[in-house]
Amino acid sequence: MSAIPMAEIHCYTTSLPMNQSNSPFTAHARTRRGRRSRRPSLTRAIALLGPSLALLLGGNAAAAEPRGAVETVQAQVATAMDNYLEQQVGGAGNLTLRADRLDPRLRLDRCDQPLEINEGRPLDLNRGRQTVKVSCHGQSPWRIYVPVELTRRQQAVVATRPLSAGDVLGADDLGLATVDANRARQRYFHDPQELVGMMATQPLRSGQLITSNTLGVNAVVERGDRVSIQAGTGGFVVGSTGEVQARAGVGQRVRVKNIHSGKVIEAIVVDSRTVDAIGG
Repeated sequence: MSAIPMAEIHCYTTSLPMNQSNSPFTAHARTRRGRRSRRPSLTRAIALLGPSLALLLGGNAAAAEPRGAVETVQAQVATAMDNYLEQQVGGAGNLTLRADRLDPRLRLDRCDQPLEINEGRPLDLNRGRQTVKVSCHGQSPWRIYVPVELTRRQQAVVATRPLSAGDVLGADDLGLATVDANRARQRYFHDPQELVGMMATQPLRSGQLITSNTLGVNAVVERGDRVSIQAGTGGFVVGSTGEVQARAGVGQRVRVKNIHSGKVIEAIVVDSRTVDAIGG
């Protein structure tokens, strides 16, 4: 059995000659005075134009067709997209895939087989806008490319109030909100405590997602600085000397190497000379 051809849409245009003397639609008839008339014969013109008129009228009729068929295909594509995303991510509630509306001029039959999305290839879950291939392999096969938008909702750190460039971030300046992570152009953060002590490098609106390009280090210690490591509870503090392993600001975590034991620990910067050992 021969394969069913893939549906294709062709567009034709018809142009009529502007020079009547060269036009095939000009008929010559005798007048009473023996002169030849340049008026076209309506019967001959209609006869010659028949196929073109049928094509043009058919196009207008198609344009006037109700959009029910397109809307049915649109719903079928939306359902197939949902099923495709469900198969790929296993029902992750933070992902939503939305397909753009189909062009109402498309003349597609509802597929009598399950639609194939992207030829089975997975979506890039970290990319918002992308295009997927939708194929029908039914009795009237067709294929289209549909722009889609993938929304990936995640908790991320945002500013809780307006901030100016140069402001040092405190715990009260930071909060968590649900954002579309696929719209973020830069690295974003999940733990507000990680950003305490850092400095805003540009103005931030209340509720704005904080990304790596909006922050700078308000450093009070540099790599190689000697600091006093404080550790202890209940008012009993044991001190030792350590070497800072990276730049850090007040309130930030930093790795510090104990000079005596050689052990590297995590600590919170208190000031330019002191750190508090975490868990010490």
